[in-house]
Amino acid sequence: MEKIKEIVNNLKLGQVIIMPTDTTYGIVCDATNDAAVARVYAAKKRDLAKPLLILVSDEKMLKKYTQELSSLEKELIKRYMPGPLTMLLLKNDLIPDIVTASSPYVGIRIPAEEDLQKLIKLLGKPIIATSANISGSEIITSVTDIETDLITNIDLVVDGGFIQREPSSLIQVQGEKIKIMRDGKIAQQIIKDYASKIEK
Repeated sequence: MEKIKEIVNNLKLGQVIIMPTDTTYGIVCDATNDAAVARVYAAKKRDLAKPLLILVSDEKMLKKYTQELSSLEKELIKRYMPGPLTMLLLKNDLIPDIVTASSPYVGIRIPAEEDLQKLIKLLGKPIIATSANISGSEIITSVTDIETDLITNIDLVVDGGFIQREPSSLIQVQGEKIKIMRDGKIAQQIIKDYASKIEK
């Protein structure tokens, strides 16, 4: 990905950016900046009661922004991350409540793409990553598809060509059980690997 340093500098200034992520085009910002996160909600016309998810660079950063992980959560992270797996984990006070719609849980993912990991590491903080569309609209696959109402509220658009990938799987560990909240390739693998622990 070109422009990594430019993107990082813009994110440090509280800007809101559309760029390729590990799944699709996303709207990204510094996840610890309340004002920037509020701008993402406003740009998408997204209900403030609907939480956003965050991307971190590695397991170390994941642990910095979450509470103590259970043994099963640690096992799943080591086995399936980085990759298209989002886990709902208990957040700590470093993640603003606006990100999670005041829920104690945050959806968190370690992307497999090295450039994205590098960007987040350079920023030194997690980023918000939500689809680059007005809430309820179709997911876009090219920057030419970005709605006019959305683009007027964006500071920078990074063109990565055509992108169409599967959304990440979403899971949550509840005690010794694993709840599949959004299906996907990794969710299917987890169902095979942990058949006895899947919440029915």
